Amino acid sequence: GDSRESGRETVALLGSGESLESGRETVAILGSGDYSRSLAGRLVRSGFPVVVGSRDPDRNRHFFTQGAEVTTRREALSRAGLVFLAVHRENYADLQPDREVMAGKILIDVSNNTELQEGESNAEYLAGMFPASTVVKGFNVVSAWALSSGLLGGSKEIFVCSDDDKARKTVMQLAQDMGFAPVDYGSLRAAREIEAIPLRLLPSWHLALKMFVGVFVIFLLYCLYRIVIFRAIKGTLTNQASHIPVSVVNMAFAGTAITLLCLVYVPGVFAAFAQLYNGTKYKRFPDWLDKWMLVRKQLGLLTLLASIVHAFLSFMIWSPSYYSRLFEQTVTPDGVVHYGRIRWSGETFLLFGALSLFLMAILGVSSIPSVTNAMNWREFNFVQSKLGWVVLLFAVVHNLVYGVEVFALPALFSSYTLALFQLTLVLPAILILLKVVTLLPCVGSRVDRIRRGWERNKPANVTAVMSDEPQEETSLMSA
Repeated sequence: GDSRESGRETVALLGSGESLESGRETVAILGSGDYSRSLAGRLVRSGFPVVVGSRDPDRNRHFFTQGAEVTTRREALSRAGLVFLAVHRENYADLQPDREVMAGKILIDVSNNTELQEGESNAEYLAGMFPASTVVKGFNVVSAWALSSGLLGGSKEIFVCSDDDKARKTVMQLAQDMGFAPVDYGSLRAAREIEAIPLRLLPSWHLALKMFVGVFVIFLLYCLYRIVIFRAIKGTLTNQASHIPVSVVNMAFAGTAITLLCLVYVPGVFAAFAQLYNGTKYKRFPDWLDKWMLVRKQLGLLTLLASIVHAFLSFMIWSPSYYSRLFEQTVTPDGVVHYGRIRWSGETFLLFGALSLFLMAILGVSSIPSVTNAMNWREFNFVQSKLGWVVLLFAVVHNLVYGVEVFALPALFSSYTLALFQLTLVLPAILILLKVVTLLPCVGSRVDRIRRGWERNKPANVTAVMSDEPQEETSLMSA
């Protein structure tokens, strides 16, 4: 009876949403591993009395921070209404002898699995084993290192779920008092999703990485065909295979960088035309477009990566042997070619390449959460959208200047394919043309009206709700 009253008292005190700066409730932790020690230290630093229940308190006492009392499990359970279970699922059965004293307690399950599981979660399994207790899932997305390092870096979000509303609010208040940002995930069934979060590897990057790898492989194979395979078949310049590691790979990264940059902006232009076609912004985009728009930040960062690699490889091989037409040439009477300074085309090529890379670096820096939070909406939109289009235009000029003097040279088509600099100008040209269409007064004004809430088929007697700020246009580094 006393333990049930203690649990209800804890819910009433902490569940009120009031931070208890003095006279905080005692919190129990069952387990004496690394996570338990880090959790105890964090609770003590947050001002909570902590009692740790261990199977061998004498052996484990010196591992815990000063201020955390280490005792037996039964003693710890009898002194607290909030109980962290820092034990693995396979060890839940060891708690059965203490089920009577656990009755009425709020049990916070912090366990994780080693691989993704189907069906019942650890928290649901625990609730089935101890029906007289209230189980709350939480704190499983925070590592022992994050707890002991004072929450420096990384996310402070704690996902919390339970079938008991008061218990869920109690744990959320506890998390807030510890310096975390609790997120209410609803019923205990949501523990299946919460337990899967730490096991997912870069979930928001999957599509962007697939697009990056796909584009790079396509350009690499294309360059291999033009530079190595076709010439080997024709019997000309058969030693080109020796240039694959840097020269050919560099061409592939060049094509990948400008193509990914276009792929950042394509979904935004598609979205504008979709809204024009639908006559409203309230109709959902197709699923493929929705997913594409959500990975624009990741695509932008991968564009920056490809650009840096391309720039680094280019400077590794920067010489007249690889970029002969960008250097001044003098032919002696006996036919010997001497290379001099960089020509206007070479300097312009380098200038716009450098500008593109540095401006793209600014976009990357502005995508860092701390920088983003320091910017207002207008500043963020200008940097990510307007400046991003400038980067694309500079990249096009960089590419165009490289081949402008030989653009129609018949020798470029000897392999029955376009040169790489010609091929990589196709998508940017189409994208810029579509963007210009959306900027025309007759089209742009309609897009702005739609993004402010206007609907083509809305009844005349219904007043549209106008937003103070237009919907964000496609941005390079923002999700």
